[in-house]
Order: sequence, then C-alpha cells, then structure tokens
Amino acid sequence: MLRTFHLIDAAALSTVALLVAACSDSNAPTAPTGQFRSEMITCQVAVRAGTLTCAASQPQPAPQAHGAPGMSFNLIVGGQGALVRLSSTGTSYNSVSQVLSSSVTVENLIAQSMNTADGTTPDAGGIKVFFHSGPTATGGSGAVSLVNFDGVGTFTGANQEYFLYSDGAVLPSGESTSSKQWQFSVPTTVTTFAFQVFVTTRLPVEASAIVALGLSRTPSALTILPGATGTTTVNLTRTNFTDPVTLSLGGASAGITGSFAPAAPTGTSSTLTLSVDGAVEPGVYFLTVDGTGTAGHRSTPLTLTVGQAGVGNVTVDFSSCPVTDRAVWLAAQNGAGAWTRIPGASDVYTFTIGNGGGGLAYVELGAADAASVTVQYMTPAEFTAGGTLVFCPPASGKTINGSVAGADATDISTISLGGRSATVFTFTSSTFQLTHVPSGAQDLVAYRHSFVGGAESAIIRRGQDVADNGSLETLDFGSEGFPPATALITVDGLAGGEDVSQGMFYQVNANCATASLYGGATVPTGDVTFTASGIPTLHQQVTDFHGLFVAASTTTASRFITQYFHTLGDRTVTLGATLPSPTITSLAGPYKRLQAVYTLPADYQGSTGLQYSDGGNKSVSISATFGYLGGAAATLALPDFSGLTAWDNNWAPASASTGDWTVSGVSTFPGSACSENATFKTATVNGTF
Repeated sequence: MLRTFHLIDAAALSTVALLVAACSDSNAPTAPTGQFRSEMITCQVAVRAGTLTCAASQPQPAPQAHGAPGMSFNLIVGGQGALVRLSSTGTSYNSVSQVLSSSVTVENLIAQSMNTADGTTPDAGGIKVFFHSGPTATGGSGAVSLVNFDGVGTFTGANQEYFLYSDGAVLPSGESTSSKQWQFSVPTTVTTFAFQVFVTTRLPVEASAIVALGLSRTPSALTILPGATGTTTVNLTRTNFTDPVTLSLGGASAGITGSFAPAAPTGTSSTLTLSVDGAVEPGVYFLTVDGTGTAGHRSTPLTLTVGQAGVGNVTVDFSSCPVTDRAVWLAAQNGAGAWTRIPGASDVYTFTIGNGGGGLAYVELGAADAASVTVQYMTPAEFTAGGTLVFCPPASGKTINGSVAGADATDISTISLGGRSATVFTFTSSTFQLTHVPSGAQDLVAYRHSFVGGAESAIIRRGQDVADNGSLETLDFGSEGFPPATALITVDGLAGGEDVSQGMFYQVNANCATASLYGGATVPTGDVTFTASGIPTLHQQVTDFHGLFVAASTTTASRFITQYFHTLGDRTVTLGATLPSPTITSLAGPYKRLQAVYTLPADYQGSTGLQYSDGGNKSVSISATFGYLGGAAATLALPDFSGLTAWDNNWAPASASTGDWTVSGVSTFPGSACSENATFKTATVNGTF
C-alpha cells in the first residue's frame, strides 16, 4: 500500500513514513520508533532503450526522527501513483556527451493544494524532488551522477540533491507541474541505472490524515476494430478515502463511447468498456479517463487505436509490471515474414499478426548486466484472446492478518483464502499475512503438515469476508482442526530410477480458488504407490475439488501430472510419455543461437518450449503453441535479431558460451480445474551445450 504521514502527528501516520531534518533538542517530540515506514519512489532508467520509469518501492523501516518544539515542517511524501506521480517523456541518451536527458513532471494526487500553507499563498520552498539514494548503475559499470540539479539540501540525510518545481506557484489537487529536464552523466559502459526519490512540500492541513486519490488504467492503450469493443481496468489508489468516485470518458470523438462498471466505484477498480462504431475512421485517438469525488478531480490518458482488419490487431502491455520486468526492446514477426522492431508508447506495443500466426520477442534487463530474451509463437486467435495481452495484471484486493495455534515446531502450516496463500513455519513465527485477497466472501482452507511424520490437521471456514487490513480469528489446529482423509494412489507409467514426489491442492468456492494443502512429499524409491491426504467428504461442498500433483524425475528428465477430483479415494494416475531427447545444434550468428528439433508425444500437444542459459546472467526462452506449430514436429531456435534497430548482441549468451538447455512439453489445460478427472501433464528433458 502507498501512504503518507506527518512527523509530529502519529495519528496521521498509518503505516507510511516521513523523515525530516530536525534539531537534537532533548525535549523535542519524538517519533515512535517502528511506527514509521517509507515507500520511496524508485526510478529505473534503461539507457539504450531510452526509458525512465518510476514506481513505489517496498516499504522499508525508517530510523527514529526528532522535531524541535514549535518548528514547522515540510511534508515528505513517497507513494508513486498514490500521493504523487512522477512522469517522464523524451528520454534520450547522447553517447558523445555521455548525458542522458528526460523531461519529468510531478502530479499532485493529494486532496489539498501543494506548496502552500493556507491554500492560497505560494510557499517560498516550492516542491522539491530530492534524491534519497543514487543514481547508481544497475547494469554495466561506471559512475552515474546528476548534472543539472537545482540545489542541495538536508531532508532524509545531508547534502541531498534536488529539483525544484512550482517555485512561486501553488499546485492544485489533481494538477501537474510544468516539465523540468533532468540530466544525468552516464558513461557508455552503463546500460541501466536506478535512484530513489521523495517529494517534499507544504500542505494547508498537515496535522490530520492525508486524503489522496490516484487514477490509472491497465492497459493504457487499446486497439479496437470498427464495430468492436475493448476493455481496460481503471485502478483507483485510495489513501484515507472511501467515498464514491464518478468516472467518465473524455476526448471521445463521435462513434466512440465508454461505459464503466461500476460507474461510481467505492472500491479500487472499475471496468471500462470502449465501443467503436463501424463508421469510425481508423487512426489514433487520445482519450482520458476522468474521475471526480470528494478527494478531487483526476484524469489519466488512454490511447485508442482504431485499426483496420488485419492491421495492428495485437496489443501487449507491460505498463503495470515492476520496472525490472518491463521490456526494453520488442519485435514482432507476422507469419513467416521478417522480424520488425516495434517501438512502444508508455510500455504498450501494437503490431499485426495475420492468419498464419506469428512471433513476439522481447528483452528484459536485470541487475549486474543480466538479460533475458523471450520469444513466443502463437496463432492470431491466441494472441488476441481476451483483448490486450497484459503481462503483469495489477495486484488488487485486501490484506488480511492472522495467526495459528496448535502447531508444533516441526510443523508447517499453509493458509489459503481466495486463491492467496501464506506459509507459517512454527519454529520461527505463528503469524501470517495474506495479501491481494479478492473482495467478497471466500472460503478459507488451512492445513498443518508435519516435517517428521506427525499427525496432520485441516481447517475450513466458509464465507469469510474480512475487512481490508483486518484479522482472522486464531486458527487453532488443536481445537478447530480435523484429521484429513487418506487414500492409496498408484502411479502408472514409471520408467524406473525416477525420484517421485507428491502434493495436494484443494479448489473451493464458486470461483474455484486454489488452496495449497501440502507439497514435496517424497515417495520411497521403487514404490509405485503412496498415501495421499485431503479433505474428508463430511467437510466438502459440491463445488470443492482435490488437485493431486505427482512428479517423477531423473537428472536429465522430469514428468508431472495434476489430476482433479471431488472425493479423495483410491485411484491410479498415469504419467505422460517420456519426452524424447531433441537434436540440439548451434546456428551461425553473433551470439549463441541454439536450435532444438524434436517430435512432441501426444500427451504434450498444448505447447512446447526451449530454454537455455550461459550459467551466468544471460538466458533465452522460446515457446510455441501446438496451434502455431500445426503438428507434432517442433523446431525452435533463437532468431538472428542483430540487424534490427536498438538490438544489443550482448543481451543473449555469447557465441562461445556453454551452459544448460531444457526442452518442455505441455498438455492442453482443462477448461476448469473444478471438473471431475480434469488432467494436466508436462514433461521436460535437459542437457548441456
């Protein structure tokens, strides 16, 4: 969660932090240690890709702070997208001057004007974005520094550089500052760097809980054909604010309409359905999603591309991913044509995949010059199923706390609610926290599993609807738990010499939410039977299903099967065929281009993949659906992207590198896990190059 606070007023802190430079007067009011937490704004820059993207970091404990009696403090806030939003445009790098430039604005998401103590008169201090840490290289090597900062001050530490905004002007709620160009000195040896910032300002009311509203959408761009519809999720990030927000669509031309469900949400999301009339001309339309409530007016842009049939029919969206998981380079292949680099806008990419299917390739960068190259081949129907391909759907839902009792130090307890799970190792702690739990009534499933073969126990609580940040009553496996049911499972199709393990899931509620009972239970070598545990019939509802998971592996191959059923009873599960060893060759090129040729057994004709890495920090993943392949014969290889704009040969393993490869095969997934005898099989085979 993203929050804010005022140093002296503990009642307004909630769980967020602010640190203020302060006096050391022994009589000064003292902020309670441990009550402060900060959500710094972490920004990451990809130099070659020309992107600067900011997000909220995970909360970190802040040290104790002091304030002198009678002193007036500026408020220091973090919380990207909740209290403020830093946005950048025009990021570019000049390799001759070795300067990276980006134009950055600050948006006020607080329900008060910024840079004013009385709501009218501008404060002399302005709005400062100060650097809490960094900039520091995270890819490549070299020292990165700020070039054109406006000043140096003491905020959360001494000698911190800052940029000054709204000098001599009040920034109203919901408005953005003028852009200011940030410049960094970046050696050509640096590929990515990061820094952490806070925003400091004055507010008219700082002694009570800060109210704020952030508005965003996922995806941030849609491609819709004339006469069709598309959807995007409108996200409302609330701080101390629960009133309805009335949503509307702005900037729409004739023939373009939008409907929101709900139209005035009191929660954290709404679904916008855009409808495009058949007479609307193809082109790009710049719309806004507007929200109005007691916290103020907010607006977020939405780009609509009205396409022609077969043109720009695929949109992929990385905008809600953590910065390190966003693509820095992306290309597409239409049918068997040439690969084409696709430029994105705000981490959203649109391209064409025709009737013959095609490919998507993208690169993600990590720390210490790490890089992963992903290539995916699918049919046009698979690319466009469900609309925009959102790679990281935004997390939402409630945070729920709890604790367990009646568990020994040698027990591990798993608690699941609404498809979210937490694990408790009793020898370290008896408490847990579930995050992103869906709203509404959910069935809770808890299971206590022993490391040493002791008695096991389960708990089910139906229809739990705990408030956000609320707590469950203690889960007592001693007084509330019941012994699990058991059954004898026979594994058919073992090849001999395989290590076998098993685990059990449990699906509950109308939404078929997954709960984990236990996993990784080993089967004695040579045995083809084992005892599985689950939920007794007495405690089941008709919509409940077990999910039995069995794995059989050697040093060079593995097979897995998951089978779903309502009642736990004796049964036989049959593993899929062993995946044949592929023919692995290395194709010519400026980097390691492995090719795998093989035939998929009938058990695994859903999709297949080839993964390889150099044993260091470079990896490749190539996958294809059975629909794209058109048959059991599979040939997967890393394409030669070296002729495409902005591609870097160093992203892939080097030509002379050695490492490991894995080929996998996956069956088609059943329509629902909550159906009797639904089965899902996978297999892998691995080697070295």
